[in-house]
Amino acid sequence: MTAPAATEFEPAVGLAIKQRVRRAFDQAASSYDAAADVQREVCDRLAGLLARDHPTLQPATVLDAGCGTGYGASGLAARWPQARLVLADFAPGMLRAARTRISDAALACADIEALPFPERCFDLYWSSLAWQWNDPQRCLEQARRVLRPGGVLAVATLGADNFPELRHAFSEIDDYTHVLSIPSPERLLAHCRNGGWRVRIWERQPVRRHYPDLRTLLRSVKDVGAREVEQRRPVPLSRSAWRQIAARYERWREPAGLTLTYDAIWLIAAD
Repeated sequence: MTAPAATEFEPAVGLAIKQRVRRAFDQAASSYDAAADVQREVCDRLAGLLARDHPTLQPATVLDAGCGTGYGASGLAARWPQARLVLADFAPGMLRAARTRISDAALACADIEALPFPERCFDLYWSSLAWQWNDPQRCLEQARRVLRPGGVLAVATLGADNFPELRHAFSEIDDYTHVLSIPSPERLLAHCRNGGWRVRIWERQPVRRHYPDLRTLLRSVKDVGAREVEQRRPVPLSRSAWRQIAARYERWREPAGLTLTYDAIWLIAAD
């Protein structure tokens, strides 16, 4: 069975939060690459782990699930120029940006929790920093469905201890959740093992960045589409509230600046 032809699909997004996330990433498509240094670092590490664990891998069909602007896909295309490459993302703006990087890949505007592809049509399922916006168990089930027997799963995602500095800074302001809630990565690992996957690599490591002030830090988050800090509160915060937040965040200042920590997870498994 061959991979599907280049087609536009509408994502099966039902929850309001996914609609917000989709809009945020659609709007961030033009600013994403300039701000996505953490995303590139995580993606590059995933590529390195995959090359180390599967040095002779030669997939005929490759899916990039949640491709964003195509940074990861460009690396996949360079490593396997003869492979049939399919890029899936639920933000049309991201797909348009990816098209400028890779002109001959098939595009699918699709929810990675409900992929519009037939069973067993890919040799490699790749996804870098997309699962955290979805239900990881559903993503895992979809990966199993579309991978051929013996196929390889390569995923980078985020753990539950993401942005602890932001959670601390907002913790005494109100009762709203200002940072994306992510299931425990141990649950994902358990689902993977219980589902019959052979886990080859499982790594968890913080990835940190420093910023001169809170405004610049929050802009870096917004520019990559992660707008949950403001989207979950029905009314804007007051100036006095923002001053309190900035003061609390100063406790996290280091000589290099205000810290922001991503709880990065890398998973390589075989079907």
